[in-house]
Amino acid sequence: MGGKPQPSGGVTVYERHGLGLATMLARRTRRPSYGNASSSISSSTCLTALPSRTPTRWPLSASTGQLACAERKWRHVFSTSLRQITVPLASVSDQSGGYAVFRVSGHAIRETLAKGFAVDLDARAFKPGDAATTLVSHIGATIWRREDNPDGTAVFEITVFRSLAQSFWEWLSGSAAEFGYELLQEPAPQ
Repeated sequence: MGGKPQPSGGVTVYERHGLGLATMLARRTRRPSYGNASSSISSSTCLTALPSRTPTRWPLSASTGQLACAERKWRHVFSTSLRQITVPLASVSDQSGGYAVFRVSGHAIRETLAKGFAVDLDARAFKPGDAATTLVSHIGATIWRREDNPDGTAVFEITVFRSLAQSFWEWLSGSAAEFGYELLQEPAPQ
């Protein structure tokens, strides 16, 4: 299912491995102050929790108080570090083994994703740093926009429960088949 990979296809895909993932939920008694503090948490939590030059931040929603972050280099200390920073405001749960993360890009990536994501992924509506949680082919997924590639093509990262990664892959490869797709190995950490 999904056709065969085609070099130089319209979509490039790789699964990210070895990430430290955590979710954060504001404590009920702290939600009002959490909403006010959300901008400082979203911009600094990952930056200060990890001694890294390039942390990856995922969406923070002030209404629900959820945050997920990832960083390959500091996977084993990530949720502990995040927990220490947010202890008065939120509860943190390590999700490192529970999710699969795919990085997708290419000149046909928006057309491919439009076949299943009920989100407007146009560059004017979904800018770098934006994120959404939705269903794709009956699978819960969070998608967020990364900075564009040097050639100007859009880059997205998508996370799904690890137990549903194969089903998601079947949907993604089938949706990309008409454009061609290329499976890449994840670049080594820098």
